[in-house]
Amino acid sequence: MFQPTWLPRRRPLLHKATFVASTVFAWLLFVHIHYLFAKPSTYTHLDETQLQVQVQEDETHHSFQSIDPCPTSREVLSIKAYEAMSDECVEEWVAHHQWSSACTGTNLSEGLKVDGVWAWVNGTDPLQIAAREQYKPGTAMKMDAAHRYVEHNELLYSMRSALTSLGNENMQRMHILASAYRHSNASGKMMTGQVPTWLEKAKALTGESAVVLHHDADYFKPIESPGTNLSSEKTQEWREAVLPTFNSLAVEAQIQNIDHVSSDQLVYFNDDFFTLRKLAVSDFTTPLYGPVIKTLTRFTSMYLPAKKTIWRTFNPAGEEPGIKRAAWVLGMRFSMRPYYYITHHPRTLWLPLLREAAQTFPEAFTNTPLSRFRAQDDVPASIQAVFLGSWYVVERHREALLWSWVVAKWGGTSGELSTMTKDDMWEELAGGTASSKSLLHISVPVRAPILDTEVFKKANISLPTSTEYSFSSKDGYALSYVDSMWPWNRPRHGYPDLTSGLMGNTSSQLTQDPNFVAANACVINRLTCFGVSQENETANDFFKRIAFENPRCGDCIVTALIGASGVSGIDKFLPDHLAGADSASYSDTLTSPPHLPLTSNWTTTDFSMPDAIPKGSLPANMTLRTWCIRLIQRYSYVLGSVESDLYKVERAGDLEVKMSEIELKVQEDGWARGPLTFLCLNDDIKDTGKLRNRIDELLVSFFEKMWPDRMNFEKED
Repeated sequence: MFQPTWLPRRRPLLHKATFVASTVFAWLLFVHIHYLFAKPSTYTHLDETQLQVQVQEDETHHSFQSIDPCPTSREVLSIKAYEAMSDECVEEWVAHHQWSSACTGTNLSEGLKVDGVWAWVNGTDPLQIAAREQYKPGTAMKMDAAHRYVEHNELLYSMRSALTSLGNENMQRMHILASAYRHSNASGKMMTGQVPTWLEKAKALTGESAVVLHHDADYFKPIESPGTNLSSEKTQEWREAVLPTFNSLAVEAQIQNIDHVSSDQLVYFNDDFFTLRKLAVSDFTTPLYGPVIKTLTRFTSMYLPAKKTIWRTFNPAGEEPGIKRAAWVLGMRFSMRPYYYITHHPRTLWLPLLREAAQTFPEAFTNTPLSRFRAQDDVPASIQAVFLGSWYVVERHREALLWSWVVAKWGGTSGELSTMTKDDMWEELAGGTASSKSLLHISVPVRAPILDTEVFKKANISLPTSTEYSFSSKDGYALSYVDSMWPWNRPRHGYPDLTSGLMGNTSSQLTQDPNFVAANACVINRLTCFGVSQENETANDFFKRIAFENPRCGDCIVTALIGASGVSGIDKFLPDHLAGADSASYSDTLTSPPHLPLTSNWTTTDFSMPDAIPKGSLPANMTLRTWCIRLIQRYSYVLGSVESDLYKVERAGDLEVKMSEIELKVQEDGWARGPLTFLCLNDDIKDTGKLRNRIDELLVSFFEKMWPDRMNFEKED
């Protein structure tokens, strides 16, 4: 399963060769096309009186006065689901992965519900069509295809499907993110927002009902960089540059600003996403393991970081440019490495962590809406915010583990690592047996099963019905394991089974078989990772070297310490129970949750303890160990997989066959790998005329057959 450490690492070399060749070819082709067709970068910006569309308040529009909002707050949000756990319970669960007496009676209800969020636009609305024509770019670039805006009433049935799958008790509030367009009046602040034809508008606009209608003019906000202060004039200038928007990537980069949420935990849907069977909240998230992030780890699903991607020219409206740019933004903070695709079905986003990602990368999140259309090339490059926000959690967890071990545990209040201290650190990684060795061969850890059914039962949490928990952050850093495996040896979900070599029948009895020989995972080179051993250095410098400068060092150290912690828990990363922090770090009250610096570049960041611990995040009654555990817990996650299908709706004849196939796959025994759970019906219709009408008939018939039950905020017929 794992690539032996003495074999050459072929995958990165193959990636590099493929990447260089494809980049050279693409660049030559781009230069040729550019000189043939390039035009000056200007906008065809019509006068608003030329729109010739009557704007009025009716059942499908809402007129309102836009209030100039302030920039997004830089206040770091706590996670309510974790606040319910006492420090003693967190010690049990996070440090030792046990749900014992200290956790008995813990109320986890805040983590047992989600809010659904849908991005939606009615592209057949004359107001939307006119606005699109008004703001269309005047460059040679290809404008977004018209089918991105076509309305098939998918939103209604997508929301019905989610509510049918999860129930009102689990999905207590649903949010619709809609577009709004300016009136032509003197003040320029009157807006008309779109409203779905089937929605009871009065309920949706209160902000307190089961459904909330948000218009982009309400929640689109820039975010300030640290140390800057956006004036109201600058904020308004930004809003005028980004609104109205015709770009779903811009909407996704602003989700963290929506209000009236009933839960920290969001499930984000495109309006063509559908859920096909009964689901539990744990299919998306739990207060035990964190958000469930569903990824693909196929060779073709890997994205290399790119500051300026050639895909922006050849497939400007696709996801690739935003994903590659997001990977580059992550790499500037956490070290450059490939990342894998976040699957194209409902995605879990924890609002406090998405907000934190925006606070860490304010420029990326603020610049993305400057592209009114996906394909614009005369503005800063966009990011795919859902991709960035998902992998941000994974990277912050790795950072928290390594920081706790280097800076908090070994650096301590002095912040210095002597040669003797580094010898002790090496001994710990070697298991106390190989201090004279210059290379440590680290074995694959033997760990308890990811999903502990006993804990779910004790914590009164329903088990997932359809999602396979493929990897949990309790077992370290996910991507280091993937990198140790040959692509053809990866299981379907891409992550290894670490339970080989376990003995015992229950979670409390599990131990490692002393006769089990684990495969090699990686090698730690003392000179590369520890630097010149006879020299003292700061914990900050040591941490930055292994975490970012030589990331393979940090990856392998995480794997080593996970193995040293036993079959469960992360105890080896943590400072002693009596360890303290610098006295200046303590505060009378907790005003900020534990987190490390919200900076966008690791090279210019100081991670020493006094600078890394935010003032007001370490109350006087909290130990440094507990602070580190809370820090690590904040970024807990699960990587999972589920049976899903993405189908491009192109032709009526093919669609009719597909609908029959889907109905079969929904059945328990109708799908070889388990029942189909998620469906995306992507609109890429090629048919016209009567065949186009036939597609609409087939979709409506399928939708009504699958999800006939009305929601309580739909209009009466």
